[in-house]
Amino acid sequence: MSDAQSVPTPRPGRREVLELTRELLRIDTVNPPGNEREAAEVALAYAKRFGLTGSLQPIGEGRANLHLVLRGKGEQAPMMYCGHLDTVPLGTAEWTRPPHAAEVDEDGVLWGRGSVDMKGGLAAMLVGMTTLARADVPRPADVHFLATAGEEVDCAGARAARDSGALEGIASLVIAEPTDLDLVVAHKGALFLEFVTYGRAAHGAMPDQGVNAITHMMSLLERLGALDLGLAAHPVLGGPTLSVGTIQGGSVVNIVPDRCSAQVDLRRVPGIEHAALVVRIEELLEDLRSTLPDFEAQMTVTGDYAAVGTDPGEPLVRAAGRVLEGVLGWPPEVSGVSYFSDGSILHPGANLQTLLFGPGDPHLAHQTDERVPVAALERAAEFFTLLPLAPATS
Repeated sequence: MSDAQSVPTPRPGRREVLELTRELLRIDTVNPPGNEREAAEVALAYAKRFGLTGSLQPIGEGRANLHLVLRGKGEQAPMMYCGHLDTVPLGTAEWTRPPHAAEVDEDGVLWGRGSVDMKGGLAAMLVGMTTLARADVPRPADVHFLATAGEEVDCAGARAARDSGALEGIASLVIAEPTDLDLVVAHKGALFLEFVTYGRAAHGAMPDQGVNAITHMMSLLERLGALDLGLAAHPVLGGPTLSVGTIQGGSVVNIVPDRCSAQVDLRRVPGIEHAALVVRIEELLEDLRSTLPDFEAQMTVTGDYAAVGTDPGEPLVRAAGRVLEGVLGWPPEVSGVSYFSDGSILHPGANLQTLLFGPGDPHLAHQTDERVPVAALERAAEFFTLLPLAPATS
């Protein structure tokens, strides 16, 4: 028997990931305001019990990132596990079970805000790392753990981590967004735009005396919807999408409106940078100025989140597929998602192999009665335990 065969396979404790997830769920990190520091401190205290080194990075009052490191032999480039500590608000509908009570029902399902998105995934990652820390097995590479503040609003924690150099030397990034235990190799980016068209007020009985800002906005949005973005369909994500999210204009029915605003959500796939898209849209506005009498408009970029894509043939994805097949007992699905993650901030420019994987049905994220099967948490913790031990071969 070889040395590799004689090394026992580390396995996380059966209830360990459940108890850590419940502890995190009982901390209210609804964003705004966030209050992620308390959850970060709980995770840090847990990690230090098993010899991991780490520190908090303050982001603002009551807010912080957490960065941990589990040292390896340095034979391979470091890997980073990542997830966010904040959650979305509870909504107005009544919950079946209290959203911060972390109750487990008779079917073995854990309920609570953040159980899916994504404290369950964070806990599974952390339990995987502490299981490795306790096991007498050689670790080929350092494993980093980054828990961020603010992902649900502005990715403030990811931006702070990136700017502080937390990703220096990291070769691969695994983000614990809920994927129902599938491997997600790509997600769309988001470009949030606000448009304002300007007109000239006049009496509603004499519209020819004014310039209607709403009519001009309708022309703009029609042209925008027909704009060729120069993007071929992505093999996993499909094509880009455009949605008008808000529109406001006018004051009363008998005045020609002199101002109209609209917010647009543009989801793109890998293949074109957001800066190039902005240039194309500016050219569209200039064309409208030259062809539509009295047309005037301005555009503001209010959110910019890059698309993320990793080739399924990359070593990280291949290793993850082998590990997950062993955990699940069947070949995993490889897919893409339309939402964005902290990977939009951490991935660009770093040339990182990036993968999303986590427990929980993504359709339950941001929903009333968010919940996750305990069995899914346990499988995720096993995956995160074994992934750093998988050979990083192409």
